[in-house]
Amino acid sequence: MKRALSMLLMIVFLLPFLPVKGFAGDSLTVSITANYLGPADDGFKEIYGNGLFYPELKLGYKMSKSWFLWARYGFLSANGTTPVLNREAKSTQHFLSGGPGYMAKISQKLIYTIEAGVFYVKYKEEALGEELSDSAVGFRVDSGLMYRLSQALFVEITLGYLNASDTIEDFPVKLGGFKAGIGLGVSF
Repeated sequence: MKRALSMLLMIVFLLPFLPVKGFAGDSLTVSITANYLGPADDGFKEIYGNGLFYPELKLGYKMSKSWFLWARYGFLSANGTTPVLNREAKSTQHFLSGGPGYMAKISQKLIYTIEAGVFYVKYKEEALGEELSDSAVGFRVDSGLMYRLSQALFVEITLGYLNASDTIEDFPVKLGGFKAGIGLGVSF
């Protein structure tokens, strides 16, 4: 687990310093995406709802014509109400993920992508006067369509699944879930 997290952090911090090849293909991309997450955990849904929005920043580095490395950071914050006592609850989650991806052109302006990688989530929940925080590691898969507005600017639509699990006082919890997003990015 520590080794996977170390590799992920190395990708995130070294990615901006890799040499850029020029337009053959926009070796470096940066995008911001607004995502809608359907949580996988039923207990979480009961407190915070069936769907939540969260922003995500993505860095990508094209290694060849079709293969690239990517790293993402997302932040989720939710307020809810406990089911029995109707007390306020608050959850914050930080998502850090990265791995390899594959891309191919459908047309001159339309590109599809497939990504898979490590998913690390650090979470904190405050409810009933108590605070709980921990972290978990899992996996993530994403697919998407990128549409080029110009040589450097693009919009993207993504679908994915984030999966990690943890145990809180012998009770299993699922972190992540299905997500859909729309974003805007720049290629360098």
